[in-house]
Amino acid sequence: MKLDISGNVILNTFLLLILFGSIIPASTGRQSSVSMLSTGSIPYGSQIDVTVNFTKVIGVNNLSLGFMLDWEWKSWRDSSIRRELAQDANFKLIRLFSHRIEPCAYWNESAKTGVFNWTDVDTLVHSILEIGAEPLICIGFYSSTENSMLTPPSMAANSITNLPYPESFAAYAAEWIKHFKDAGFSVRYYEIVNEPFHYFGWNPSNTTKLAYYVELFNAAARRMRQEKPDILISHDTSTMKKVFDYWLQNGDDIDFLDFHKYDSNTVGKFTDAEMLKRAEHLRFDTSFSFYGVDEARQKWLNARGKILPAINSESGFNSAWKNGTDPRIPQRVGAVWTSLVLRMAILKGVNYNVYYTFSSSASYSQSHGDGYGFGMVNSDNDQPWYPYYVQNIIGNNLKVGDPIVETNSSSDDIRLLASIHDRTLNLLLINKIDEPRTIHLHGLTGELNFFKIDNTISFLTPSIQIGTINATRPLTVKGYTVALLQTQLV
Repeated sequence: MKLDISGNVILNTFLLLILFGSIIPASTGRQSSVSMLSTGSIPYGSQIDVTVNFTKVIGVNNLSLGFMLDWEWKSWRDSSIRRELAQDANFKLIRLFSHRIEPCAYWNESAKTGVFNWTDVDTLVHSILEIGAEPLICIGFYSSTENSMLTPPSMAANSITNLPYPESFAAYAAEWIKHFKDAGFSVRYYEIVNEPFHYFGWNPSNTTKLAYYVELFNAAARRMRQEKPDILISHDTSTMKKVFDYWLQNGDDIDFLDFHKYDSNTVGKFTDAEMLKRAEHLRFDTSFSFYGVDEARQKWLNARGKILPAINSESGFNSAWKNGTDPRIPQRVGAVWTSLVLRMAILKGVNYNVYYTFSSSASYSQSHGDGYGFGMVNSDNDQPWYPYYVQNIIGNNLKVGDPIVETNSSSDDIRLLASIHDRTLNLLLINKIDEPRTIHLHGLTGELNFFKIDNTISFLTPSIQIGTINATRPLTVKGYTVALLQTQLV
């Protein structure tokens, strides 16, 4: 399912402007309409000056994109359309829960060995590697509702810690590494227990349970590294302040900073403007409970002598689900939120951003509450929503190693990020206000081609408009906008 706006097409265009709404895959058979982008001598909305200085490099991009496969792992694996959508957007990391694809049918506690069937795991991992991505496997899941670890059948729990015995869990974790090594699969990234704060508490002052978890982590990590020393292991509470500080004294090395980012846990708790502000700051900057990426990196370097890569291993607009998900997730504000998160991840030097989750059913979600689920693709018809298209554009046009160059905007309403790839200048432009803005571009000249999504088009009935404008005339964007401008440098 190739998109009209795929990277290869864009690279052949002198300058491309995409105003995100629901852009249509070419294979749907829907026809694009042609219109002129709003320009002219009469201002429309606040006037903003945008300048790109492509001669001044301010950083280098480290970011690649990823997504989570949770309950939908099997449908994704078995759907050529969904796998192609993932490949088209150039996703590079796919996170999995071990308990969803559990290969162990029975665990012998005394012998610390199990009976394994790796068929589902192998077919899924093969599908991931086949599209040019790699897995991140989270081994272990502590269920807050059941107040216990979800473990293979017959694995015992220690009555004192309410966790598996470290030696037994470590032997189980090592089986994953041994299997992939024997099968010839390159699986580098691992986490030990998803969101372990459900066990030891949020930024815990009492370290008793935290000590039990660190003991479990250390035992598992050591056995896993014995099987393959070059694997990368961490946990997603690694930047939580009290966990981080305790870890420096008691934990084995982690190989990457790892955190989760949801900007709300209650539908309607924050306005659009508040959510978009949180997109740029929460977990990226130091707060009461978490170290920001920069500070955590520096502290680890000071204590352990190593600069760690960083992975936002689970990310979403809103984590609320019991009474329905946030209906804004797939809408234009969800696209703006996604773009702001990715922009800040790039500026903070994050290596991967994992979106939760790939797909969800709009019809099922609405019959069980509000919203459309957490997905970026509607599994009812395999039609992408706005956040997918944001990531398709960024994933296809911003590469690891690309220099980031200086940009300036005369208004806080417009966020910018400019990069250069093979003499192609890419300018990401985000209007984070749902009001019209008139933009004057400085440093970009000539006839411009654009692909445009009008804000009057429903995100459930997407279409695309195509046209041309002259870069010397004012450019009007009508509300929430995510845009990519592209030109060849001489």
